[in-house]
Amino acid sequence: MAKLAALVILFITIAFPVELIAYYNPNCKCCHKYFKLLEEKGYSIKRVEVDSEILFRKKDELGIPVDKRSCHTMVIGDKFIEGHVPSEGIEALLKDKSARGVYSPHGTLSGWGMEEREYYLIK
Repeated sequence: MAKLAALVILFITIAFPVELIAYYNPNCKCCHKYFKLLEEKGYSIKRVEVDSEILFRKKDELGIPVDKRSCHTMVIGDKFIEGHVPSEGIEALLKDKSARGVYSPHGTLSGWGMEEREYYLIK
């Protein structure tokens, strides 16, 4: 069943590409790897290089709780993705109309540019 769900998500993502706008510091190595991983899964990512001041301002504008912030912020519509959220978390965000965003705590996997295993929707 999980394989079928993954195939359906992959088909939807390829048939109807989701563009994420990623605000990040270009010197961050883990961000580049994470964005590439999402692109390999079919996401389209528009990269926007910003300095720390602009990135923090963007997080404030989006209402991202301070204790949930990471090295980059992605936006889709009026929703945010904070941290190395697994693709399942992004899909959960897109399905949940009441969620404002999703985040993953920064851990060992994030440092290597990989998806974290945990994600949490923010209402």
